[in-house]
Amino acid sequence: MPAMLHTLRARLRQDLIDPEAEIWTADNLDEAIRKALDEYNKVNPRKAIGTVTLSSSGREVSVSALTALVSVARVWLPYTAGSPEFPPRWRHFEHWYEEQKLFFPDEAEPQAGEVARLFYLARQTLNGLDAATTTTFPPDDETLLLTGCAGYAASSRAVDLIEQVTRDRLTAQQIRAWGLGKLQEFRAGLKTVTRHSALSSSSFVPAAKLDRHDRDWS
Repeated sequence: MPAMLHTLRARLRQDLIDPEAEIWTADNLDEAIRKALDEYNKVNPRKAIGTVTLSSSGREVSVSALTALVSVARVWLPYTAGSPEFPPRWRHFEHWYEEQKLFFPDEAEPQAGEVARLFYLARQTLNGLDAATTTTFPPDDETLLLTGCAGYAASSRAVDLIEQVTRDRLTAQQIRAWGLGKLQEFRAGLKTVTRHSALSSSSFVPAAKLDRHDRDWS
């Protein structure tokens, strides 16, 4: 069964030996989970396919409807779902990431009512975290993510203890060392994930993200 926020949080409390929530609040743990998932997403975003129906003609097409979009790899435009064109009409484009738009600099201007089929990379999500309703990362990577979560939670806790001058600094240093060890273990695991992702995505190469001002108009 795919992980959910409350189940991952419960497992994390067991790893941190805090089953009664005496040390880490739910917000503390959620932030640790968020940081680990952000780092995981840098090496293993989700491959996705979606469509966008153009509401108006023009060379700028909004892709803001694509949830958790990281980058667009390929665009098939125009695309007819009932009778897909063959060969596909792959279009050259620029992805203006900050504005969540695609710009088509050549060929025919996209027309209102046309459908673009997009192959893209999206962030992995955890059901219950930041309004996500599904968990998309592989179940086999859940334990690795927990290792990263524990490392971030412990490191954050160590900072809090160091700032409290009445606390035992040796304890803070021990917690920090344990947290850093977990993060090292997590990052070593991410290297394996990166290799596996590269092998399965050799033909899925995302386009570079651009700001609209990066284009050479000369």
